[in-house]
Amino acid sequence: MANEIVDKIRGWIRPWTRGTEPLEIRRAILEDAESRVVPAGGGKRVFPYNRIRIHLLAPDPRERTELEAIVQEGWNLPEEIATRLRERGAPVPPDLDVQVIFDQEARPEYGDRRFFLAYERTETAAAVTAPGQPMRPRRPPVRPVLELTVVKGVAAQRVYTVTADRIHIGRMAEIVDSEGRVKRRNDLAFQEDGEINQTVSREHARIAWDDATAGWWLRAEQPAAATRIFREGRTIDIPAHDRRGVRLAAGDEVYLGRACLKVGMRTGEEG
Repeated sequence: MANEIVDKIRGWIRPWTRGTEPLEIRRAILEDAESRVVPAGGGKRVFPYNRIRIHLLAPDPRERTELEAIVQEGWNLPEEIATRLRERGAPVPPDLDVQVIFDQEARPEYGDRRFFLAYERTETAAAVTAPGQPMRPRRPPVRPVLELTVVKGVAAQRVYTVTADRIHIGRMAEIVDSEGRVKRRNDLAFQEDGEINQTVSREHARIAWDDATAGWWLRAEQPAAATRIFREGRTIDIPAHDRRGVRLAAGDEVYLGRACLKVGMRTGEEG
């Protein structure tokens, strides 16, 4: 009963927490993240998480399309959350990972809202040393071999094995400026013709290995068409203004416009 009363009072004082309009949802998301800052003693504050999953409920396809556009083009949640943490006096975790997930069906976590945030603290690649023990030399992280299989669209190859630090993805192998100078070469190049291929931007995305997190990260690039990951029944959108991107997992389906790549990883080989 007490919790119900508290929820009602919060709804009266801060009605946007139960709102359905994008501006209300955005405001409530930022306040939710900001509220997780905790005192650490000595006047210090910390944000004890480095992974945030923002779930948005969008069962209607048209409504989801509009909300995706707003999130990608109008919001910059990773930077806005970081700004809120700084304003509260809490250092921003260097490996802070913020992802937006669109759900078609409601889950218990939503309650009577259209959003909820899931917070986690994950281990980084840094070595963990017990108190009183000498620091052990950090071993280089084992880099899994990345395999990208083209399942929708037509590229120069069907399967790409990535051993370099990064791979550029787009339409056409070589991009030139107005004066004919080469400005970019795509390692994974979709063909110029074809309805699906045309939905891939010429400078669409890149995938890069990050030693600090021991993972492959996908980043959308300007001016890229829609970039998203389909993972375990959910869609993760990747805004072009998010300079960090999203960490890939084996089995991911990466959509570049309407083209699609299947992600595979082979472990046991060092890069």
